[in-house]
Amino acid sequence: MGSIINWNGKLNVPRALQRDHDEARTEFVRAGMEGGRIAKAGKRVAQLCLPNFEHEEKTVFPILALLPYLAPENLQPEMLDVLPLISEFRAKHDTIVDDHQSILAAIDELMHAAHKQKNRKFAEFAHNLKNHEDIEAELIYPTVILIGNYLQEKFAH
Repeated sequence: MGSIINWNGKLNVPRALQRDHDEARTEFVRAGMEGGRIAKAGKRVAQLCLPNFEHEEKTVFPILALLPYLAPENLQPEMLDVLPLISEFRAKHDTIVDDHQSILAAIDELMHAAHKQKNRKFAEFAHNLKNHEDIEAELIYPTVILIGNYLQEKFAH
């Protein structure tokens, strides 16, 4: 799998997505230090999100890194190196959907705790985290499948 990660010396994981994960990790730590219901709910969200983040960074991000290079004139056989990642993603799709439901429920608990403690900062964090989860479910995950289908179609000879 290593060849595609450094394909043409240009391929990098999407920085915006990595920043989102890094910012959430920071907020999880802050939530834990907040005390009360926010700390408890924040720890629960972190417990669910952090393994999900790690999985996405190892499997989904390398696939999405191909997006700028998918024009027919840029296609390289090494791009097929992501197909095992896509297969793994497809195989775990139902589990991923279940995990996202659990994460969304935990985020709702964090939002409720933030409102109870009148903490706007963590209410906004919960709101942003919920948007992040929706973007993954509605845009990122379908894009992973589309990239796999596209590569299989283009190299099916």
